[in-house]
Amino acid sequence: MTTGSQSVLKRKLAAARQGERGPARSALRALRLALARAAASETGLSLAVIGATQSRRARDDLAGALSGDHLHLLLDGSDGRLGGLCLDRACVTALVQQQTTGQVDGGDAAARRFTAADAALAAPLVDAMLARAADLADSAADRTCLAGYRFGARVEDMRALVLALDADRFRVFDLTVEIAAGMAQGRLCLVLPDIAPDAPVEEAGRPLRPGLEQSFGALRAELTAVVGRLRVPLSTLSRMQPGDILPLTRGRLDLTDLVAINGQRVATGRLGQSGGARAVRLADAVVPETLGETALARPRPAAPERQGEPPEPAAAKPGTALTAPRQTGGAEPKPASSEAAEAEDYERHLSSLSAEQAAAEISQLAGLPLDDTGAPEPQEGETRGGPV
Repeated sequence: MTTGSQSVLKRKLAAARQGERGPARSALRALRLALARAAASETGLSLAVIGATQSRRARDDLAGALSGDHLHLLLDGSDGRLGGLCLDRACVTALVQQQTTGQVDGGDAAARRFTAADAALAAPLVDAMLARAADLADSAADRTCLAGYRFGARVEDMRALVLALDADRFRVFDLTVEIAAGMAQGRLCLVLPDIAPDAPVEEAGRPLRPGLEQSFGALRAELTAVVGRLRVPLSTLSRMQPGDILPLTRGRLDLTDLVAINGQRVATGRLGQSGGARAVRLADAVVPETLGETALARPRPAAPERQGEPPEPAAAKPGTALTAPRQTGGAEPKPASSEAAEAEDYERHLSSLSAEQAAAEISQLAGLPLDDTGAPEPQEGETRGGPV
């Protein structure tokens, strides 16, 4: 057999093997196989997917794809990504019965609140299913979507799960499951961020570009997350005790301000959870034009004028001459040249007075009471010395 005949035969055999394999394995097929194998190996429970659908949804539309009467689990992914998994009551009951009594009775699931124990019993199945599904998927987009996730924490309800998820678009996988060879049927919903396969991903242990630590070393930055601001009277503030509840007028946790120690707002983010702890997902940085503004500063309201009292004169700046208070009635304002001439006349008048007379006149203009000698009376806490 010649070399050319051998190469032709190899190509035919390769084409035959590719045809026997069939089309590429999709994400739904990978999840179907992964769930059945993970349930058998981790819990000994028979789970068969009898129905599967996939959809892409925006973050604002996730609530329509999820149900409230489910066990809601938060999934931790690589690169800080977050996903979600929802198990209905039939699936949770079957997992609990299989791992506690060794069999599924097939009765109706009792209505009760889900607990952390339910999440702990479901965690091994979740981790094994996600790991197997990523390995079984053929396309790069499906592998990127399924890879790197594991059980993170249980969240209280559907609203908390939606708030914790921070991607813009998601892939939603709905699986209808036959439990224990037809003893019951359940539903499983997997929500993962929709990531393009060509999105830049960090290689193992190596970032895409040099980090700041190579230039500056270790830096410490203290940031305060400001969820909302409100104004209260000083009397109310002085009566507050630990445990008092403050109403938040802005109920959106996705508009959290990050404030530096100098009061500047440096970024905005979304308040949520990561690994069961509170966390803030950075959204947008503050544009440079607003970095000089203080986030906690607010314009002060003008002080109300007191009834029957004239407005207080503005404090004189250092180095300026003292002038008599001007009338604020209906009289026309004097020209600047006339005011300057009056200021010069008043300065000459003060220079012609003695020290005691000048102090008495200035005190009278300032509204200080005078004693019998014409000198200003000492204020409370003030003593005046004199010759013994």
